[in-house]
Formats: sequence, C-alpha cells, structure tokens
Amino acid sequence: MRMPTLKIEKFIYMADGFYVYKMEDGYAVKDQFGYTLKTAKTVKTCERYVQQQLQERRAAERYAIEKINKSKV
Repeated sequence: MRMPTLKIEKFIYMADGFYVYKMEDGYAVKDQFGYTLKTAKTVKTCERYVQQQLQERRAAERYAIEKINKSKV
C-alpha cells in the first residue's frame, strides 16, 4: 500500500478571506474553509485572481446598496 505524501505549503498573505500559499509546485489561493480556488505557477497570477475577486465583491456590494437605497425612496 502506498503512503500519501504530505504537500508542503507556506503561507504568504491573506486578503479578505483569500489565503495565498507557496506550494511545492507553484502557488495556490484558498478560501477560509481550505478549499483551493486557484493554482498557478507564479504568485502574480494568484494576486491577479485575488484582486479580481475583491473587485467583483465590491461591485456587487455597491449594486446591492444602490438597490436598497432606491427601494427606500
């Protein structure tokens, strides 16, 4: 029976629920539950992914706030 190998991951930074790790074979972005959202060979690709996701969140929040404000008037 073959033993599973441990993957070494080194924490780099966290941005609003996204965790970026240095893996043995590249980089990974994980959420707060540990699910891998994106893997890449370079950290720049992971940074772009995180920035895109944060920008989409902000846009969705702005849209929701505008919709709430319009319904109150």
